[in-house]
Amino acid sequence: MSYLRAKHVFYLLMGSSAVVAFLVPERYAARFQPQVQWAFAPVAKPVSAIASAVSNRVSPPVSDDRRSGADVKVENQQLRSQVALLRTQLDEMVRREAELSKLGPAKDLCRLFEVVGGDSGSRESLAIAGSSLQGIKDEQYVLYPGGLVGQVLRAGPAGAQVRLVTDPGFRVRVRFVRFSNNHGKPTFEPLGTPAVLAEGMGDGTMAVRGMSLSAIGYNADGKATGAAGETLREGSDYAVLFDGDCPRPLQGEMIGRVVTIAARTDARLFADIRIRPSESLTKLREVMVMTREASAEE
Repeated sequence: MSYLRAKHVFYLLMGSSAVVAFLVPERYAARFQPQVQWAFAPVAKPVSAIASAVSNRVSPPVSDDRRSGADVKVENQQLRSQVALLRTQLDEMVRREAELSKLGPAKDLCRLFEVVGGDSGSRESLAIAGSSLQGIKDEQYVLYPGGLVGQVLRAGPAGAQVRLVTDPGFRVRVRFVRFSNNHGKPTFEPLGTPAVLAEGMGDGTMAVRGMSLSAIGYNADGKATGAAGETLREGSDYAVLFDGDCPRPLQGEMIGRVVTIAARTDARLFADIRIRPSESLTKLREVMVMTREASAEE
């Protein structure tokens, strides 16, 4: 009786094996296949290592490379040069991305262009290696990590010219701010002065000439009379862009530092405030052009 039962079990297992082997698709049968490879590792791994060592001694691998040693050296040198070139290009891309990241909200709207020269005449402007074919248009705003550079004066298929904020007649509205350290966090706090027009003077500076001396805490002799927190200060206060005609992402962009405050010679009750950018704009090597327009949300 037990013999018949064992034989029946044997036939059942053999039949099931045949069904699985020939009728059940492999992708289904493989799901039930036990994965016990780890059990053979203590034996298989050393045996494989011994077999590989013997094979390398008895029948070492033969290279089909028939180049001479001199050719290999030349190719290696060429590869080194190419790797050095690619590394330099990568470093340049990282540097450019770092420069763009300093622009804050305007970063994604700008493209970086190289400056190829200054103005050969009396204007304060820059020639850049960008063109209308690259999306540059007249009157687009131009930036650098230190703030606003100016606007595109002319753009053509062979190049573009940028008019600097310090060029005579360039006008933009600004407001004054003061750097402060608020609980360890550096910030620029607006002073209690209204927005005012700043104009390029052609000597690397801009001038604010439409604000009364009393509004910035000075008397007619150019002496400070207001409280320390209400008086505009040379060397420590700054002018930032605050112009409704400019795109929103540019509001608050740095224009420059207040370098001198004096009474106007032609109107003693009004101030002559000079503003100088943090860098000499005519010596910039790269600038960022806002080639994309800001959306209404921006």
